[in-house]
Amino acid sequence: MRTLLLLASILALASTALSQTPQTPQPPSRTPQTPSQIQTDLRQALLGDWTGVLEYRDYSEPPTSTKRVQLPTWLSISPSGASLAEHFIYDDGPSKTVDSTTVLSLDTAAATYTEISAGKPAQVYKVVGYDALKSGKGELVLTGPGTENDKPTETRITLTIHRNLLSWTDETRPTGSTEPFAFRHRYTFTRSQSPATTKH
Repeated sequence: MRTLLLLASILALASTALSQTPQTPQPPSRTPQTPSQIQTDLRQALLGDWTGVLEYRDYSEPPTSTKRVQLPTWLSISPSGASLAEHFIYDDGPSKTVDSTTVLSLDTAAATYTEISAGKPAQVYKVVGYDALKSGKGELVLTGPGTENDKPTETRITLTIHRNLLSWTDETRPTGSTEPFAFRHRYTFTRSQSPATTKH
């Protein structure tokens, strides 16, 4: 009987000690974003006027050459129904400008990114990174088939979106190859309008 009473006392003391042990506060759980919200935030992060540079590999040089060419570039992204219209203007030398328009469709539920240019078939990429974006900002990796010098390639695009910075790097390799992806071109932009400043 004494043994049972002693055991009961020990258990009661242990229970009291555990109840008084400070509990580590748990961080508030983050509500998962819906695909619709991710898509809305991403569209908002991309919209606007951007100024920057297109840097591309010089195809007039041998394939092993690392020589690159830079063109001043302007980009305007505006709504086009459920899609986005990307209007590019390139400064390609004295008194010579080139412009092009691409329609961009984002499908965060299907994890795809589709580009449509006049006279060309739609280019559909699979996307990794939609669910990691915060307020539409972060990094996306796009992969899909392409062509280079009329030969089929695998394409990888790394798209980085910040509040006032936008860039994407296009890399390719022959279809079915295990060799590393090679640089093709890179766009680097800042917003054309500077953000509002705060005076102290």
